[in-house]
Amino acid sequence: MTKSSPTAFLSHFFKGVKIYLLFFTISLTAWQCVSPPDYLGGDLLPNQDIYRVKTYTSFVLSAYTEPYDSIVTAGFTNALVGETFDPIFGRTQASFLSQMQMSRLNQDWGTNPVIDSAYLQLQLADQYGNEPILVTVYELADSLELGVGYNGLASIDKWVGTTEIGASLIPYNGEESTLKIPIHTSWIQSKLIDAIVADTTIVDSQEDFLKHMPGIRVVARNTFSTFANGMYYFDYTNTASVLTIYYSNDDQDEDATTSLTFSLRFGESSTARFNHIENDPSVADPDLAMNFNVSSAVQDSVFYVKGLGAARGVIILDDLQKWVEKMPVAINRAELRIEREEHDAMPADTLLNRLFLFTMKDDTRENLVDRLVAE
Repeated sequence: MTKSSPTAFLSHFFKGVKIYLLFFTISLTAWQCVSPPDYLGGDLLPNQDIYRVKTYTSFVLSAYTEPYDSIVTAGFTNALVGETFDPIFGRTQASFLSQMQMSRLNQDWGTNPVIDSAYLQLQLADQYGNEPILVTVYELADSLELGVGYNGLASIDKWVGTTEIGASLIPYNGEESTLKIPIHTSWIQSKLIDAIVADTTIVDSQEDFLKHMPGIRVVARNTFSTFANGMYYFDYTNTASVLTIYYSNDDQDEDATTSLTFSLRFGESSTARFNHIENDPSVADPDLAMNFNVSSAVQDSVFYVKGLGAARGVIILDDLQKWVEKMPVAINRAELRIEREEHDAMPADTLLNRLFLFTMKDDTRENLVDRLVAE
C-alpha cells in the first residue's frame, strides 16, 4: 500500500469506492437445532445448547456521496499549507491561522535596537506530492479564541487581513526539513519595537500581547502548475517551528559578531489556531468528476470519499428495522465489505489505507467502536 493523500482532523484522499458486498453473519436465537457449527470448542457443548446459525447476505442498502458542511480543525498538531489537484475531486487548498506568543515577557530591547532580520520557520512533518510552493504570511485582522471548535471549511473573511508581513523567495518542495520564510523587518520594527516603546503594557502579559498582535495566516500564494500536488504538513508543536527576530543595539560590544535574538512561538497548548480548507470540485475533469447525490437524489452505483472535507460516503441500511422486528436476535458478527474501484486516472499514491466509520443521528456523530481493516 502506498502513501495516501491528505486527510485532517485531518485525513487522506479516498477515491471511487463501489459497494461490492454487504455480508452479515448472524447468530439467530431459534427453537430448533441443527448440526453444531464448525468452531473451536463447538463439540464440547451439549446439543440442547446449540442454536441455529444463519448467514444473511441480502441486506438492502443505499449509498450516496455528500459534501461536508463542517470539519473541526482547531487545535491541530500539523499545520497544512499547499494545494492538491485530482481529476475526480478537483482542487483542494489549505492554509492555517494561528496566534503567536512571546518567548519571554517584558523584553528589554536595549538602546536604539535595529532589526537585522526575521524568519518564520516551520518544521516539515509530512507531505503529499512535491510540487513547489511559494508562501505568504499575513497579519490577522481579528483575534482568535482559545477553545473554539473552528470549522475549517467556513469563511475566514473576518480574520483575513491585507497586511503582508513576509513571503518566501525560494520555491519550497519539501527537500529541506525546514521551510524558512523571511519576515519584513519594517513590520517587526513598527509592530514590536516602536509599538512597545510607545506602550510598554503591550508586553505585560501574553493576553495583552495577543490583543496587540492577533496572529498570522500562512498560505501558499501560488504554485508552478495548473494542476498541482504539493500539500505540506508542518509540525506545529516542534520547537523548531518559530518566528525568530535577529537584532542589534548600542549596548552590544563593538566587536560583537552575532545578533541578539527574540522569538515568537507557536506550539503552546494555550495558542489558538486552525487549518482552513477550500475545496473546488468545479475544476475536476468533466469525464471523471464525481457527482454529489444527497439522500433524496437518484441512487448511484458508486460513492466517493475524500479527506480534508471534500466528500463523504453515506451508507443507509434501508431494512435495518426488519432486524428489530426479528428480536430476540444475537448477532455474532457483521461485516461491511467494500471494493475499491480501480481506474487508470487514480494514481497509486492516492489509494486509501485508512477509512473512518461513524454513525449520524440528529446531526450528532459517533465513532463506531468496531475495528476496520483496509486491504
